[in-house]
Amino acid sequence: MDLPTAPAAFDDSVRPRAGRGADVGTAVGLLLLEVLALSGTFGVWLMSGVSLDPSKRASPGPLEGCLLAAGVVGTLTVVAAVIAVRSRAVVTAWIQCFLAVVVVAGVTGPVTVQRHEKHTEHPAPLPVFTGEAGCRSGGDTNECAGTGG
Repeated sequence: MDLPTAPAAFDDSVRPRAGRGADVGTAVGLLLLEVLALSGTFGVWLMSGVSLDPSKRASPGPLEGCLLAAGVVGTLTVVAAVIAVRSRAVVTAWIQCFLAVVVVAGVTGPVTVQRHEKHTEHPAPLPVFTGEAGCRSGGDTNECAGTGG
């Protein structure tokens, strides 16, 4: 009894390896596009905090939109890495995987910092003590006369 074989489209032995020149060219092109997209995204965020009026103090806007855009670029980087692995384009796959790791670190770092700042801006309320605290001075002075201690 013969077992069914995989179609030729899924057989790695049939799939040719990407040419080295095309692989390097694709890797450099994708890297330039992604770096341009990321620097443009964060450049727009930085420019939102610039004011040409000296009497106004400007600060950059919220970072969430830029982090979302960087996350989209990171997702596209992962998709490109998967396509490169399937095409057996080794250089492109390595560069895309490296850039995906850099984007993930660049997105999760500021998110963590913002969460930490949010918790320090709004600390947990202090517990409210009700009732008598008692006298803690340990002496027999008049300061404890009103507390019953």
